[in-house]
Amino acid sequence: MIGVLTTDEIDQVLRRHRVGRIACSQHDRPYIVPITYAYDGAAVYSYSGLGRKIEVMREQPMVCFEVDEMDGPGAWRSVVAEGTYEELTGDTARRDALVLLGLKAMASASILQPNSRGVVFRILLTGRSGRFERWDD
Repeated sequence: MIGVLTTDEIDQVLRRHRVGRIACSQHDRPYIVPITYAYDGAAVYSYSGLGRKIEVMREQPMVCFEVDEMDGPGAWRSVVAEGTYEELTGDTARRDALVLLGLKAMASASILQPNSRGVVFRILLTGRSGRFERWDD
């Protein structure tokens, strides 16, 4: 059976995992990349060095975020969320995001320094959907 996840089930999947994928587009060229993340119920938080992902999201901040989990053949759950990329520039916001990510040491380290090449960001989720497949014997 293939079905639709409830809002609570979508929330549980997003909270259960730490690795997801960001899909974005630049000049009609799609780009998808895995990230480590934390979810607070409204947004996905992450950090990155400067590179293609940050460049693309700065140019086009509308992105998708995807998480999936497999329990075995024919047993999976998948969540796709739409959202808007937003860089966190204030020290408090950056520190809080890094703590949420479980990176307390980084919260006081070089990523918070003024000339750091590290980017702390969030995807403010504007829509979420989820599907599952399960075959009961």
